[in-house]
Amino acid sequence: MTTTLNFGRTCSFWLAIVLAFGPLSSHAQCTGLLESLDRLESMVGAENTARDALTTIRRNAQDWKNLLLRGRDNNERQTMQTRFDTQGKTYVALLLHLRGQMSQLSLALDRLDVLDQEQLKLFDKYRAALARHGVDSLESAAAADREVQGADVVTFRTLEQTIEVLSTSNLAQFQTVRQSMRNCQALNTSIQK
Repeated sequence: MTTTLNFGRTCSFWLAIVLAFGPLSSHAQCTGLLESLDRLESMVGAENTARDALTTIRRNAQDWKNLLLRGRDNNERQTMQTRFDTQGKTYVALLLHLRGQMSQLSLALDRLDVLDQEQLKLFDKYRAALARHGVDSLESAAAADREVQGADVVTFRTLEQTIEVLSTSNLAQFQTVRQSMRNCQALNTSIQK
């Protein structure tokens, strides 16, 4: 089981410790601490964006099912189609944001390339299945669902892998921050003596 960092609590904790030590030395070890904290903040932000993307695409898959099940009623169809489309647009925006975050951190983008390609294929399949089968009957809705069955598996797995890689990197960065803090604390202690 992976332990994730809650940045709000983590940042507040480390900020309190930094403030408790008083002014930081201008020594490289202490200025490195601030850089390490900034990187940790950015990395946790990227992990949170990836988690939001996974949640959004899962909601989108549920909205697909709702569209198929409730689409025979015109009002329900419009509501479900709007929710489905909105989740799809949100997912694309999250992928774009995640790409920017990971680029800024100089992290590998190969998984994001896969996610971008998969989202294009996935949404094309959804549109084609709806156009071909419609949702006017349970039989047509079931045929549309069969046509896209399993099309989102690569997306889910790739997002899960991305989150795992980011989480592992965040834990390593957290350890870097801790070590920087210790080094700075030792330096400040030796200066005060």
